[in-house]
Amino acid sequence: MHGGGEFAELISAVRSYRREGGDAVGGAQGEGRPRGRVVAEAYGDDVRPAARVLLVASALCDVTGSRLVARGDARWRRLAAAFGAADAPDLPDVALVTAGPHGTGGDRGGDTGRDPGAEADADADVPVVRVEGGGTLKAYACFPGEDLTERVGAFFEHRVWPSREAFGADAEREARLARGDHGVNTETERRQLRSCGLRRLGLDEGRPTVTVWGHAPGTPMYEATAEFAAGDETANWLFPDRPGSRVPSDAVLWSMTDLGVAFGDSDLPAFGLPVVQAGPAEWSGCGVTHVTRSPAEHLDVLRDAIARHAKGESVLGPEQRERGRLRLWLRRRGADVPTPLLPHWELGGDHIAALAAALRGATAGEPGDDTLHEAVRRLWSRRDPLLTRFDFQDPEGPARSTR
Repeated sequence: MHGGGEFAELISAVRSYRREGGDAVGGAQGEGRPRGRVVAEAYGDDVRPAARVLLVASALCDVTGSRLVARGDARWRRLAAAFGAADAPDLPDVALVTAGPHGTGGDRGGDTGRDPGAEADADADVPVVRVEGGGTLKAYACFPGEDLTERVGAFFEHRVWPSREAFGADAEREARLARGDHGVNTETERRQLRSCGLRRLGLDEGRPTVTVWGHAPGTPMYEATAEFAAGDETANWLFPDRPGSRVPSDAVLWSMTDLGVAFGDSDLPAFGLPVVQAGPAEWSGCGVTHVTRSPAEHLDVLRDAIARHAKGESVLGPEQRERGRLRLWLRRRGADVPTPLLPHWELGGDHIAALAAALRGATAGEPGDDTLHEAVRRLWSRRDPLLTRFDFQDPEGPARSTR
């Protein structure tokens, strides 16, 4: 929990920010009766997701002319009140803004799987915006009756992939940075670490090594994978997330892997490593991984991938690798909105003081000039599946992609 003095300072900063912006309808600029209410949910001890939820919800109130209503822990309801939140039981819900998993998408090979709230979002009666952890500001939006995986895939296919030449240099740079995060900078280093790691674990260097990330024990896909691995003598199998597993460092584990199996999204194809993905996830519609939808299909794809690797071939094509790098860039940069209203997520313990300072220094009187408000306006008016740092429909958009 944060100290009372720091929290009081944050509430004071929010009130000062709102006063500079003029009288507001729960964060919305405008006159007259609000058309509905935007519900902001905030739970837990961490100010980072709570602040992001409230700022996005407040911006959405500006865009829609709605009242801000808070739901959650008492601490965050107090902070929401500073943003202008109030009870409005007679108004219809316009949207729900809540927090998703803190961090998305496969830096170790696969995340923990599809956000369990994603399918419920699709069945909701109102749009649901899920604020994510990491970066400065990331969020998905699921509109009623729409599938988030399909919408993210369509956005990638129609807005990102056609501009791959414009984004190519940024995507390559992002892949190099991400590769360095694993402690491996060159292919020579990877080969050396692979050999060292396999010898240390007593595994056959002549066999392909399959690493299974993001376990989902008890599910048909996982049980089929585990059973197949137990009887397979053509490959080395690693399950680093199993309790009691001998897990090397990330750099060694990543270098040992020739084929990944992920129960969630994975960035490995961006580095030339094929991935068989057990079931869909938010980013699986971008044509990067081999997505399987049944245990039988899953095992067929695994057998083929292992057999082809043994022949010196790969199930990862050049286009998949390029798509993987573009998706990596989109997830880490293009869909991360820089805003002076929020410190970077990784600031950690100093976040509450930095947030108060950012709000005091912001120009609240001109919210439309802030990247957060612009991004929320684009998302809402176009029913986009995610916030973006610039307008992908603007012909000049790619030129603004530099960090």
